[in-house]
This record gives sequence, C-alpha cells and structure tokens, in this order.
Amino acid sequence: MYEITLRGAPPASLTARFPAITWHSAPAATILSRRDADPADVDLLIEHLRSVGITPLEVHASSRSYEFRIEGRLSDSTLRYMQWAARLDQERTVMRVAATPTELRMILHELADNGIGIDHLVCHLP
Repeated sequence: MYEITLRGAPPASLTARFPAITWHSAPAATILSRRDADPADVDLLIEHLRSVGITPLEVHASSRSYEFRIEGRLSDSTLRYMQWAARLDQERTVMRVAATPTELRMILHELADNGIGIDHLVCHLP
C-alpha cells in the first residue's frame, strides 16, 4: 500500500486505470520550523501551541532541525507569538493505492508526465 501526497489534482486517466485508488484532500497547513533548536525551544513552542488550543498534525525532528505541521493558516499575531519560522503549505491531494512496484512506477511516471508535483511518498507495509 502506497500513500502519495500530490501538489495538484491527479489526472483523470490515472484514476481510470487504477480504480482502487482512494483520494482525500489534506487541508492547507502552516509549517513551523527551526534549525538548531534545543529541547527548551521545542518545549516552549509546544507550551505556546497548547495555550492557544493547537495540536500539531505532524512533528518531524532530525539532529539539526524541527518542523511542526499545523492544520490551517495561523494568523500573523499567532505566528509572532510562536517565534518560529513559518510557511504556508497549500491544500494537497493524498492518494492511497495498493500497487506492485511496476504499477507504482507507472503511476509516478504518469504524474510526472502531467506536471503533478509529489510532496512525499510513503510505503505502508502489511
């Protein structure tokens, strides 16, 4: 099972060839990020988010940076309060499909041929 997040709508030809594909829209999201954040910075951001009733959709951490994905567009005053770098990630389309590796390559080629950008691809193992 593969989950592919697209920047744009999938072509009709793809949905016709793979009727088992399921689709849903992922709403616009605000991405809060910071490089070289220490644990105190992260704790303070989480405290700020909780104080305004926000729960992150996703949190990505690496050895050098943190990224929090928040549903919707945050106001300018909220962004100032958070004091982290922010960018808006527009609405995306998420498709789920059970496909063989060959079928996956076909899907990816068709998306590329139609100029559909891919945000990320996740393989869900049984």
